[in-house]
Amino acid sequence: QPESSTFVPLLDLYTSLATGARGATYIFNKLLNPSPSVMGGSPPSWSGLYAALWEYCSLFKQEEIPAMKEDEATTLAAYLELLAHVLENGASHDIPQWLSQLQSLDLQILAPHHRDFAHDNGYKPLFPLFFLQQQAIPAKLKGALLIAARSFAPVSNASLAEQVWRFLESSKLLADIPKDGSTSMPIDIRYQLAEVEARAEEYSSTLAFLKLLNRLLMSSQSFHTMLHSYVRFVRESVLAPLMSRGYKDKEQKWDLARECLAFLELTLQGFNIEDVDLEDGKLILDKVAPLQTLQDFLSRGPGCRAIILIIQTGVNQLIEEKHVGVSAYKAELAIESALNLLMSVFQMDRTAANKFNQVGPTYARSYKSMEMHMQHKDIWTILGYVRYHFSPSIQVLALQIAQILEDRIPELVSILLSPQVSGSSSSKSTQQLVHAFAECLQDSLFKPVSIKAPNDSRVMEEDKRASLILSLLLRPLVGKRQGPNLTHLLLGFNLEAGISNTHIDIMSFSPLQVMTEALYQYKCHSTWPQEVEQMLQLFSHLLSDPATSSATLELLRSLENNYFMDVLHVALISPIPHDSPDRIYYIWQIKWILQIHANVLHKSLTEVQQGKDDCKKLLKGLIGDAVKSDATTLPYCAILMALQFCKNALQFEKPTLKQDMRLVHLQRQMQVNLLLSAPELVSEGGVRAMTERGVIVYHIPSLGSILARFFKDLEVNCGWGIESEERARANEVLEETLKYAQNYNVFSQIAHAIQELLSSWEQLMSVTFSRHNIPAMEIQLAPTGCTGFQSLLAFATASLEGLDFVSATSNVHLSQPLARVTNVLMASVLKHTKDVIASGVLYQGINSDTLDVSSCHKFFTVLVNCLSKPADKVVRQYLYGSLIFYLLHTKVTKTPELPSIILEKYEDLDERFHFSSLQHLDGVHEILDQGNMSIMQQQASRLVQAFSQDIIDGVYFTKALALHALSMLIAADPLGTILQEVLSCGVIVSLVRDLESFHLSASSLQQALPNRDLYIFKAVLTLFLEVACSKEGCLMLASSGVIRSLASSKIVESALDSIAGAQSEVTQLREISMLVLQIVLAIFVGLPDSRDVAIYVREFLERHSKLLFSCLNRSSLPVAGLVMTALSNLFRGQNPVDPFFVAQCRGHVVSLAWDVLPPSSIRDAVKQMREDVGHQFSDDLHLGQDTKALLGVTVSTLECLKNMLSLDDGAFERVGKESHRSHGKQLVTIDLLERSLYCAQEILLDLIEVKLRVISYLEENMESSRVLARRMSQAMEIEKFTSESVMVLEYILHILFKVGANNTNRVIPVLDKLLGVASSNSSVAKVAMEPLHVLVRQFRHALSSGTTQT
Repeated sequence: QPESSTFVPLLDLYTSLATGARGATYIFNKLLNPSPSVMGGSPPSWSGLYAALWEYCSLFKQEEIPAMKEDEATTLAAYLELLAHVLENGASHDIPQWLSQLQSLDLQILAPHHRDFAHDNGYKPLFPLFFLQQQAIPAKLKGALLIAARSFAPVSNASLAEQVWRFLESSKLLADIPKDGSTSMPIDIRYQLAEVEARAEEYSSTLAFLKLLNRLLMSSQSFHTMLHSYVRFVRESVLAPLMSRGYKDKEQKWDLARECLAFLELTLQGFNIEDVDLEDGKLILDKVAPLQTLQDFLSRGPGCRAIILIIQTGVNQLIEEKHVGVSAYKAELAIESALNLLMSVFQMDRTAANKFNQVGPTYARSYKSMEMHMQHKDIWTILGYVRYHFSPSIQVLALQIAQILEDRIPELVSILLSPQVSGSSSSKSTQQLVHAFAECLQDSLFKPVSIKAPNDSRVMEEDKRASLILSLLLRPLVGKRQGPNLTHLLLGFNLEAGISNTHIDIMSFSPLQVMTEALYQYKCHSTWPQEVEQMLQLFSHLLSDPATSSATLELLRSLENNYFMDVLHVALISPIPHDSPDRIYYIWQIKWILQIHANVLHKSLTEVQQGKDDCKKLLKGLIGDAVKSDATTLPYCAILMALQFCKNALQFEKPTLKQDMRLVHLQRQMQVNLLLSAPELVSEGGVRAMTERGVIVYHIPSLGSILARFFKDLEVNCGWGIESEERARANEVLEETLKYAQNYNVFSQIAHAIQELLSSWEQLMSVTFSRHNIPAMEIQLAPTGCTGFQSLLAFATASLEGLDFVSATSNVHLSQPLARVTNVLMASVLKHTKDVIASGVLYQGINSDTLDVSSCHKFFTVLVNCLSKPADKVVRQYLYGSLIFYLLHTKVTKTPELPSIILEKYEDLDERFHFSSLQHLDGVHEILDQGNMSIMQQQASRLVQAFSQDIIDGVYFTKALALHALSMLIAADPLGTILQEVLSCGVIVSLVRDLESFHLSASSLQQALPNRDLYIFKAVLTLFLEVACSKEGCLMLASSGVIRSLASSKIVESALDSIAGAQSEVTQLREISMLVLQIVLAIFVGLPDSRDVAIYVREFLERHSKLLFSCLNRSSLPVAGLVMTALSNLFRGQNPVDPFFVAQCRGHVVSLAWDVLPPSSIRDAVKQMREDVGHQFSDDLHLGQDTKALLGVTVSTLECLKNMLSLDDGAFERVGKESHRSHGKQLVTIDLLERSLYCAQEILLDLIEVKLRVISYLEENMESSRVLARRMSQAMEIEKFTSESVMVLEYILHILFKVGANNTNRVIPVLDKLLGVASSNSSVAKVAMEPLHVLVRQFRHALSSGTTQT
């Protein structure tokens, strides 16, 4: 060869020219067919290179030379570098041809034995590259030989890589370690490293060997079972002592580190630990390279310790190297590789540790996941790399590992709060960490860069540092980690003083400050980056956490006024992005903005003054300010615009699979429907996957792979050709199925995002309107300007319209939040109305705060329309609740009945007492009722049909609500349209027939039905009672046999038994018993001439006579009153009554009469009220419920005695016998009646005094409508009590008249005494008692004259 001083530079020139595929091709061809040199000598050529290589191989083989000269080695190294450079830059499709040409070279080898040696080895171009590795040549040349061999294995050609691998294996470059205990070391790469390179502190050969291994692994993944010895060599011989060795060139240390780490990373690439079966234990573990790598890490072996040592270089040393050293870039790459490898191990360490530990006693050491091997300083070091802004890739890896550590190490915050270095301040280290995360977040948001992909440096990815930091901050909050957690630490909360006591300075540099700055910048943009959604979510979680809500709210108050409100307004009027991912993120962003407002409002409502001021500002922006948009004809407030936004976002149908008769049989053969309907995830063998947000979607790669396999099977089995029409149809099935799956995935994620948005909207509405006396009722709704009641109905109507819209689409599941909001709003409507009425507004004049007919009719129309359509059972429950609230609202706004004491006193005072207002309200309410009835008439058939469906087929709460709502609807329809539909649809007959299905779970009456069944039974009875209010209803119930069904019901028997005391703790049973008796009584009263009904009632009473008669005492007053009323009607009826039944009842009726007569306890209660009125008139001026109930029973008992007397006088003191108290309580005596008469007269006189006092007080406080409203109920109560007291007197007088018809000497003195007592009263009392005195005088005259007819 020519002198190396001139030849080597020429080769270097060629190397520089062989750049790119074109340059490489030119140089390869030039050296393949070299031109004669004009300067003399042999020009560079591939044949010259290989002639020299083969000759040296033969010389060393024949031991003709002991070693190679240095200048010869230098020339060969330059030659090999050129060859490697050409092959590396050549086009991939040219490489196989080039290698073939290199093997076919015409070599000018002079010595025959040298030529024979080359011939014997086939002139293979790879052979000399590996053969010379075993010879005495310089380390630099060995490295050049291996680099050249590396270039023979391009990444894209696995077959060439396998060819190189075979040469590597046959060369014994890494010899087996002797198993005979010999300490001698084979002359191989291991020896070269330990004895040659380590002494020279130069590692070219080892570095080239590692690069060769990495290229082979990158080209083919089929070497995992053949790499075990190489893994051990890299881990134990190269990597373990790496940081302790000496280096002439410091960059070489980092090159070695990077190649070692890359090698270990490549052994794990594409490896799935889940698929590994360790049944064979140690054998597999020793032979499979990935398992070797994992074993080392999970037992903290030498390789693991070396990698941690590389990472422990730390950010400070790396920054210093960056400023003053020359190897900073190489160090960056090495540390990046270490972090990348660590990340790969983290992804499978837990599964691997479990598998290794289950192998058994073969392995002495236990295996642990990586975080358990890490010390505190290791964690600090890794998180510290977030500060290294020179390499975004390192920051990304540090952030990814930080997410894993946060998830796995509960005490992570405690570790980060401990001093990093002994004697240093923990607060200073923590502050540096906070600043590092803030700076990294700021760089990523405001100065984003492209970052190379972890596994392919040629692929560039978007800057995701900001997303990773925000995700790291969100994880503890979403996972509800108990504070203090990592989020609190990194956001700058004071963990020592307490999170809730933290004051956040907006000027302090922290991730919070960076986020607020970023949100300001994007405030008025129509499109936002995806990180904005994470920031909004973070603020929302901080506000919802009681520990951080105060500090976060204080921070938000320091921002620009109405900042988030402006953001909301901008977001709502901006067009929705068309691109699916952007659309999804955009919807989530608005969701979190609404959630922030809900959280802020909730927090502010709990504060005193500043919170109320914030509420008013916030509600003004949500309700009072119109959001102008080109998309709508009228501006709406933000809350309604958010609802409109949901409608706009749902303007697309749920995708459906293409149905074509040409393809049906192929869809069946390819199992398309079976695949698409399978719910299993990919991990379970299915084709479904779950997104980060928890949405189940199709996993397109898995689905496509399975469909492709089915397609190939069909193609083979059916023998389709490439042009086959059937094959084209099958391919169409495959494409259409994948297209449907992709569209379905988009649809599902958008629908889920809207569902979450509606959830936040629901929370905002609930917080705004479900509280008492909140400022929202005072805000004028934009753009109409209405307030209070009108605003509530407007929002409720809009919510129902939204519900109606989504119900008509394929997004029925979105109806629930809208239905719940409607229910909350109507509950607020009812509460607001009651508050307004309690304030006396009805007596001040009508206004829209009291009643707005058009709003009511609009709401009721939409509500009835929604109820008439099929819907989810939960939605129907809330709709029924809304209907109940609406009907209650229309009921409580009706004009109250004015008691006579008001009318009598103020009938001439129209200018002071607003009778005109009440008359106007009557007119308005009449219009409201007429409108409601009109709406019900139009929809009656559909409405009742929908109700009936829920009543018959519904379950539990849905059925009960439907029953109650239908009962109220019947009551609210005076025209009876709803009732007629109910009677004609057959639901009543079905319910009567189904009464027997409500049986007790056991024969013992002590084990009652579950509460839910009792609730439904009670709801059925409530409907029956409402139906029984009309004659047609009574006829339907009677003909259906409801009385007999109730009589035979075990539940009714148990309910009646509960009144007697056996199950007094069951409140619902007591209510059921009352309803049953009311139904029986209502049917009896409604059909007085029906003989059958009378028989049914008597049978009912006889069947339960023991229980019912046992209730005829003062401890069961409500039931006693109903029973006595039923008996009274039975005795008074036109149909004859069985004398035996009358005799059976007689004793119980008399016993109750002695129990309630004389009404002395009622007299005492009225007298006490009269005395209280005389001292002070208060809001507590009411008779107790027991007193009222007792008076009612007294009236019904006396009425029953009066009617029974016409049938049988056996219950009364017999005529002609002496009247005295010795008769005991077996008969109703004249003495008892006399005492009761006087007592009732005292009650009536006291009530007259109370009535006068009420009139006087009302006259004094006429200007106060609120006082008037409160006193009105008292006046009405006194009126009712007075009328019942008069009935007591009248009934006693009638009984006395009939009992004393033949014993006038005993009765006339009683009447005279009564008249005498009355004459001594005041003139007012005389006037009030005059109607009764007229009756007394008539009775006396009739008795005196012997006439018994009155």
